[in-house]
Amino acid sequence: MVTAPLIEIFSSLQGEGPHVGEPMTFVRFQDCELSCKFCDTPLSFVKNKNFRIEWPPFSKKFEREPNPVTVDRLNEILKRYTDPTISITGGEPLQKSPFLKVWLPTLKKMRPIQILLETAGVHWEALDEIIPMIDIVSMDFKLPSSTGMRGYWKEHEQFLKIASQKEVYVKIVITAETDEAEVEESVRLLKNFPKVACILQPASAFGRFKAIPTSEQIHNFQKIVPQARVIPQLHKQLGIL
Repeated sequence: MVTAPLIEIFSSLQGEGPHVGEPMTFVRFQDCELSCKFCDTPLSFVKNKNFRIEWPPFSKKFEREPNPVTVDRLNEILKRYTDPTISITGGEPLQKSPFLKVWLPTLKKMRPIQILLETAGVHWEALDEIIPMIDIVSMDFKLPSSTGMRGYWKEHEQFLKIASQKEVYVKIVITAETDEAEVEESVRLLKNFPKVACILQPASAFGRFKAIPTSEQIHNFQKIVPQARVIPQLHKQLGIL
């Protein structure tokens, strides 16, 4: 029986990217192999004995369920929710591709629903296995100067070749430490994918991370990527999940 550990399930408004403000049900998976300096989901990096369910929505009241969860139990929980879109997020959900391959085909059998995948845009082999079951791909470009890790340009390019079968947009998180040359490299890569929307997302302060960009930096980055829209994290501003 296939299972996977979760962090949380909740109904909220999409807080990032071109679908910002749209109602969605979020299923957040545990675990991520990356370690971005601006990461705001520390529970991705620990083993969670339980996952939480915010119910009712926007109440900040939580029920608890044991990890890991089965496909059947997850679907039982999701029957409570009526949002038109399910966002699969993390952590890095593509690290749970064996579970996704079993679970995703069952979702649209329950009711008509749109499936949005939020991902670091690195695990292209895993995406290739599930892309027919996804409607929208929200992928990140991991800039080394922002994340504190190596660059993933080759992985991002392979990922986009697969993701471009569906609606896909790229989010570039910009910080006070973002290197303009890396933003320019993003532009060069995206020239091969003219239909892919690009979002510049100013980083939010979280925990020990305080390197948020200034308004002047945001303006300069936008000049480098004139086709990009600057969209901050709405859910952080509203104080919601």
